[in-house]
Parts: sequence; C-alpha cells; structure tokens
Amino acid sequence: MTERIDDIGGGLKLIQQEGLFALGTDAVLLSKFASLYANDRVIDLGTGTGSIPLMLTLRKELSYIAALELQPELAALCRRSVELNKLNHIIEVIAGDIRKVHDVFPAESFDLATCNPPYMPVTGSLINARKPVAIARHELCCQLEDVVKAFAWLVRYGGKAALVYRPQRLGDIFCLMREHGLEPKRLQFVYPRPGKEANIVLVEAEKGAKPGLRTLPPLTLRGDGKD
Repeated sequence: MTERIDDIGGGLKLIQQEGLFALGTDAVLLSKFASLYANDRVIDLGTGTGSIPLMLTLRKELSYIAALELQPELAALCRRSVELNKLNHIIEVIAGDIRKVHDVFPAESFDLATCNPPYMPVTGSLINARKPVAIARHELCCQLEDVVKAFAWLVRYGGKAALVYRPQRLGDIFCLMREHGLEPKRLQFVYPRPGKEANIVLVEAEKGAKPGLRTLPPLTLRGDGKD
C-alpha cells in the first residue's frame, strides 16, 4: 500500500497509509480542546494512527500516554510514527479493545482519557467496503456507551474525559456520562461555516464533579459563508 509521511505541526511527523483511516479535523480539535496538565497520565481510546497522542505532546510535558487501538494494522502504523518522532519514552501503543479496558488497565489509573469514536450507526448507513475505515467510522466494534464506560473505569476521581462527536447525540452523551459518574463540565460547538448548523461537538466531563457546565465560544472552520 502507498504510504506518506505528513508534517502535522510542531516538528511532528505522521505516517499515513492509503486505505486506512487518515488524520481529520476532529482529531486536531480534540487534541486542542482537552484539559491537560504537566505530568498527566493520559490514554487515547481508538487512537488510530496515533495523531492525538502525538499532538498532545506539543502542549505539555506528560509523564505517560497510552495509545489504545483495536486494529493491528493501525497499531503497527502508530508505533512507527511514535518511533519516527522519538517519543517511545512517553507514548506506549497498546493493541486492545475499548470494551475490555478493565482487563488491561487498573481502575482510575489516568488523569485524562480522550476519544474520537466512530459516529455512524450500522443500521441505515452506507458502510465503507474497506474494513479499517468502516470500523473507524461506524459503530461496528465500539458504541458510545462503550466509550463512556471505559472513561469511567480509566480516569481517577477528579480526572477528565473528553470526546468529539456529532451534536445530534448530545442528549445521549450527557445521559450516559451522568449514569456512569462523569459530570459534563465543558462544551464547545464547531460550525463548518457561518450560517450553518454545528456539525461537531466537543464535550469534556469530570469524574465525581458537581453539576456546572461551561459553554465555550463556538468555533467556525471556514469564514467565507459560501456553500
């Protein structure tokens, strides 16, 4: 398969391969949105090629990042990107299933968990014929509740969990987070251009926190207002 090495900013390089899920806007937005502090222990669920862990290293000096990925071919690509950027001492790539994190990690072992999960339900959707892309886009191996349950297991009391999703599921996100002891604390809508409805939402919750939601200023990706 054809490969390329992309510059993703800050001197970082990302190896991407034709036929596998590529870096998109959602991952960039989430890597900038999530609350991050020096020496945090972080886990990125369904990391794909590892773009989010890589970009997080530009923001703070972190003690450890676990990059969890179900698909072996993506995990292998992620490891190569980590090695290319000489970040093996910070980022550990782990082949594993979001639905089975309790078998891999101790409870409450991270300060922050992030996820850019598949958005599209299997029913009524046109599923990509390429299996790696289909798994990344559709809820074939991971549903929203699986992500929230994993967040609840992984983050410590007072820790954060951040995800990027579609605004149509915001009610479900809030309900599931509260059901599993995660209180939504920060929210940001992203608009493709002025005059259009939001097509991305960023949500961050805190484990064990009291109610109180901050709505951040909206982001608009394009400013020309053209269709």
